[in-house]
Amino acid sequence: MSTLTIEFAQCRYRLMGLLPEQEKRVRARFGALECAAGLALDVEVEVKQSTEPERFMAKLVGPVEYRISMGYEPTAVVVEGIGFSATIERASLRTRMHTCLKDEWFVDGFENLFRALVSYRLFAGGTLVMHSAAFSDGERGFLFCGRSGAGKTTLCRLADQLGLKILSDELNAVAASPQGFALQAMPFAGDFGRMPMPAPPLPLTGLLGLRQSDKSGLHACSQAVAVSRIVASCPYVNADPLLVGPLTERAVLLVERVPLRVLSFAKDASFWKVLDHEYSRPQPALSR
Repeated sequence: MSTLTIEFAQCRYRLMGLLPEQEKRVRARFGALECAAGLALDVEVEVKQSTEPERFMAKLVGPVEYRISMGYEPTAVVVEGIGFSATIERASLRTRMHTCLKDEWFVDGFENLFRALVSYRLFAGGTLVMHSAAFSDGERGFLFCGRSGAGKTTLCRLADQLGLKILSDELNAVAASPQGFALQAMPFAGDFGRMPMPAPPLPLTGLLGLRQSDKSGLHACSQAVAVSRIVASCPYVNADPLLVGPLTERAVLLVERVPLRVLSFAKDASFWKVLDHEYSRPQPALSR
């Protein structure tokens, strides 16, 4: 059995009990984030091998998407998906994954579990993992939250054509920092950002919702709507009845310090002229 340690967003995750073929597939996906095994760690993930595939959700036929099942218990969070089931302990976040998978389905199952685990680990440290798109011009970071179909991948494609650096078109993290809030890339993505590389956090300059339009422009958003957009964009934890209160409080703090605005964008480069101009202005001082 093999052990593999992955580090990003200032957290380390140690995977134990991997078969050689499982380790190979995980390393192919997350190997750029591997760190030395002797370093202090935050979370342990123990992989338990099973020879009883009937215990788990069956594989689907064809290239179809599916949702993992989440169960929220007082002391643990239960995650189930194709070929695996897992328990995340609330107090320690120690995770046990039972699986019958060894082929390419294993890394998909592990990544589904890993997304949930990372969301809980970062939330425990005050960071929000958000269903979002994010990019940077090297100095300023922009995050765009929204559900599937809002235009996140389309916007990333346009930004990529302009030479902007895409962090991810699916999951990004926002954390409080001494200067305000910081934007951190996550190694989870759809069409953009699937090759994770270690990267420092960026200042969160713009926090935006998305609306596709025939003309690009920025629009104000009430605090109540902004908070609801943030909460809706935080997967896994926003469905956890034990975290509704803390999540809402953090969303309020975020939009108080970085007001959320709505970007209407046409499918051309005009959106960047709007953002570059608007966010080149001095930003208001943080509220105390």
